[in-house]
Amino acid sequence: MATNSYFRRNIPSEHRLIEDLTVETIKVNGLDMIYIPRTAVNRDSLFGEDLIAKFQDNYSIEMYLESVDGFEGEGDFMSRFGLQIRDSVNLVVAKKRFEMVVSRADATVTRPREGDIIYFPLSGGVFEIKFVEHENPFYQLGKLFTYKLSCELFTYNQEEFNTGDDLIDSTEDSRQQYVSLLTMGGVSGSTLDYYVGETVYQAGGTATVVDWSGSDSTTKLLSVSFSGGSFTNGQVVVGLASGTEYSLSSSATGSTVIVQDPVTGTGGVVAGQNEEIEFHADKENIFDFSEVDPFSEGNYS
Repeated sequence: MATNSYFRRNIPSEHRLIEDLTVETIKVNGLDMIYIPRTAVNRDSLFGEDLIAKFQDNYSIEMYLESVDGFEGEGDFMSRFGLQIRDSVNLVVAKKRFEMVVSRADATVTRPREGDIIYFPLSGGVFEIKFVEHENPFYQLGKLFTYKLSCELFTYNQEEFNTGDDLIDSTEDSRQQYVSLLTMGGVSGSTLDYYVGETVYQAGGTATVVDWSGSDSTTKLLSVSFSGGSFTNGQVVVGLASGTEYSLSSSATGSTVIVQDPVTGTGGVVAGQNEEIEFHADKENIFDFSEVDPFSEGNYS
């Protein structure tokens, strides 16, 4: 049995009317967001990921914020890994406006994509699109007019930000720096080894130890992340906890990126819990990797 011929849904004029009303509603009740597409650099087709992705463009577009009572998700809580922030938000963008603003500028982005990010100016947060629902509302008058974006707070993982917007690009600049490689000379301290995670200092500055090649290596290389000032060649670099003192022979900037916490602690306090764990592991020697016979009860190595 056919549908009633006197009430037709697939009428182009009706589609245009509903679509224009949808766009107008979002413009009136929505917020200006910045859509930032992800640019793949070396995508792994097996795992479906790209660890060195870039964000190079930004598009200002209005979106409707469904979460009117605040951010959704698990919120802020303490876990075994420290403070976790799991804010999420649902956004609605008009399909017509997305095609006009984003797709017209970049033909490869035909719709909002999972993995792209959105900058929320009011909170100053960056949210990653986790899922795009394109059938809500469900075929109103026989056509789809909006995308519903399920987003979660973006977790920075050394991606490159070069969008041209200074406020957005500071997400990368404020969270990373390049490691400094220090070639050390003679030793005169109480121990021969720096601890990973400890503070080292000279009269001109302080730094945190990222890696240490060890006292038995031919080239004694100390990798540090500077928290203030700089070091001078020929002067002694002192380990605050280990008491190790090596003279600095030369220094260079490495290619390794060190992720930083936006708020740096005072007094050389270690910012990351992983660095603090490594520091205590080296200082107290809590991990013993020497080979022993597990069946001899420690009598034979």
